[in-house]
Amino acid sequence: MQVLPALRPAAAAIASSPAIRTQASARPALLPLGAMVAAMAFSMDAALAQSAQANPGKQEQADAPAKQEATMPTITVKDVRDRETIGYQGGKTSVGKSAQLARDIPQSVTIISSQLMHDRNADTMKEALRNVAGLTFNAGEGGRIGDNITLRGYSAVGDLYLDNMRDIAQYNRESFNLEQIDVLRGSASMLYGRGSTGGLINQVSKQPDKLDRNEAAVTVGSYDYKRLTADINQSIGTDMAARINVMKTDTDSFRDGPEAHRWGIAPSIRWGIGTDNDFTLSYYYLKEDNIPDMGVPYFNNRPLNVPSSRFYGMASYDYEKNETGIATLSHTHRFDRDTNLRTVVRAADYKRDLRAVAPRLAAGTAVITDATAVNRQRQSRGGEENTLTAQSDFNTKFELGGMKHQLLAGMELVKEQAERWTNGSAALSPNNPATTVGNPNIYDTLPGGAVFPRDAFNYYTANTVGIYAQDTIEFAPKWKLVLGARHDNFRARYDRPATAAEITAGLTGLVPYKRDDKEWSYRTGLLYQPTDTASYYASYGTSFNPSAELYQLDDRSVNTPPEKNRNIEIGAKWDLAEGDLSLRTAIFRSEKTNERNTDLASPNIYLMSGKRHTDGIEFEAAGRITPAWEVFGSIALMRGKIDLAAASAANTQGNVPINTPDYTYSLWSTYKLDSWKFGGGIEGVGLRYGSTANTTAAPSYTRVDALVQYEMKKSLIKLNVFNLFDKTYYESVYVGHAVPGTARAVQLTFETKF
Repeated sequence: MQVLPALRPAAAAIASSPAIRTQASARPALLPLGAMVAAMAFSMDAALAQSAQANPGKQEQADAPAKQEATMPTITVKDVRDRETIGYQGGKTSVGKSAQLARDIPQSVTIISSQLMHDRNADTMKEALRNVAGLTFNAGEGGRIGDNITLRGYSAVGDLYLDNMRDIAQYNRESFNLEQIDVLRGSASMLYGRGSTGGLINQVSKQPDKLDRNEAAVTVGSYDYKRLTADINQSIGTDMAARINVMKTDTDSFRDGPEAHRWGIAPSIRWGIGTDNDFTLSYYYLKEDNIPDMGVPYFNNRPLNVPSSRFYGMASYDYEKNETGIATLSHTHRFDRDTNLRTVVRAADYKRDLRAVAPRLAAGTAVITDATAVNRQRQSRGGEENTLTAQSDFNTKFELGGMKHQLLAGMELVKEQAERWTNGSAALSPNNPATTVGNPNIYDTLPGGAVFPRDAFNYYTANTVGIYAQDTIEFAPKWKLVLGARHDNFRARYDRPATAAEITAGLTGLVPYKRDDKEWSYRTGLLYQPTDTASYYASYGTSFNPSAELYQLDDRSVNTPPEKNRNIEIGAKWDLAEGDLSLRTAIFRSEKTNERNTDLASPNIYLMSGKRHTDGIEFEAAGRITPAWEVFGSIALMRGKIDLAAASAANTQGNVPINTPDYTYSLWSTYKLDSWKFGGGIEGVGLRYGSTANTTAAPSYTRVDALVQYEMKKSLIKLNVFNLFDKTYYESVYVGHAVPGTARAVQLTFETKF
């Protein structure tokens, strides 16, 4: 690719010669060889320029060798874009439903690149999200399993996406098939439908491409950690490629009992690459078999002060088994360079089964000794969920009325089905035996004959029809206006078993609830871009949370309209260091304007009288300061408040919402010195409340990680150290328990390309 600058004069001379001009005018449909060479040189030069716009500053590096050498023996037409080229800055994002640079989106966007995940050895989505300011983790809320996240002070459990399609199921998401993770902050129902009060998280899958690439890695580490991954991409013919990613991970824990075992495979094939019709067929499979961990109980409203290795579960009985299968077919039709229609169809199946212990101290415990009793509250449930989604997005650019327009229009059809149950009945399933603070027996046994049958089945079905459109209007030089709207029709039905009182009253079988919500969502933004490296914006967006969004209804919620949310934000984004370093900042208010409150005097409906908000300011830097020095850092300062609460929640008014710390920050940086790379980072989170009553809380913490890497021609060895100073801290919180973060751990990885 470096030879192209040297070819430009020759190509220009060939293209401008009289013979070529004559032949071109006589036979416009068939270009002679010279014109084809000229066209190839210019088109490839344009492609490089486009790449330089996506990754500013790279063009000078690509041109440098050509300036030193007048000619080269061969021209290699290959894609050289890899993790190191992308770096921590990331590239374009599709989180706005079209391929864009983050600077063109009038909201806060964080891109977690593959290189950042690689250097930090982030083997799960949760580990990768440690880089995101304003994001915290919840600890098994209500027996919930899998990724449980709070963003800008609002739960994001229903706001997880995979390639722009909802991925709501409860499971622990892996990183082995991820190209990057995009975090869009603030209300986004105009783009994605229900949810997204504080924002959303979109996982971007690896895709087949025309570059032959084979990689494999093996990692071993503390607590019997073992991991094997492989990523194989092969070009087939002129416009086809196939890719497969595989993973196997087994590990114990720094705590005495929990384990994690999982494996996954993600094959995909793509054809029509570079043509007007581009197809991709993929499948993703992940299976987990874990011993789950719900941490330690609270004492005096803080996590019980015991060694972080102490586990109060029952290792012989506890389990968490999840199985995820996602099949996707996508088709992109390109009408021209500015117009395309992308259609995606996905079928996803999720299975989960849980039996876990939530440790609790007996009510009234005033003194802690080794003999103090710890009750083992059983969390035992499971479910199967299926979703079928069809989504089409039409993108085009045009000029009208003297103004440039970039139009997005789309439709989304979703069918969701769920079957859920409880593992164990009161008659057949005995309570877990209690243990003690100082001497927990993780291998305690249950009485002989104890069984845990599935019962209390409930069923959920929902259908969504969403139609949306957005126009980005360049109404004056350097000024753009974003206007968008979406309409959702969300219909849900929930069937649960009749209660004892209902059976006494003569009602048997399943009790049905139905809810139908029709909602409009809006998005608007104003951008001022005085240069190609600066963007300033103000934006406003709305979102909604229907009562049935998380697969459940009850006597009150079936009669309760959706909660409404809005996000107001002002921000700026800059590209520095010849485009290699991106900076952004934003001030925001994320607000829920009518939160549900329970009023015992109103048994048939929730009061929509609650209100809360989070105000904050964010700063973020990502990219290269020098060719050898790379950095990714972010900080969020937030103030969350429950502004209005009524009825049973009246005592929470004026309090801080759950898991909304005053500050979060993360800084990671690496420096390359010949074949060596040295890196380190620090993560900090402020005090987080586990309840809206602001009683239980986990204290603030900082954690330091480190990296040493040695790279050879086609392989590398790296050493990652987590929690370098071996501090005790609590990374996940809930009203009844908190889960400690890892003790010091070391992981050694050998990686090779072949």
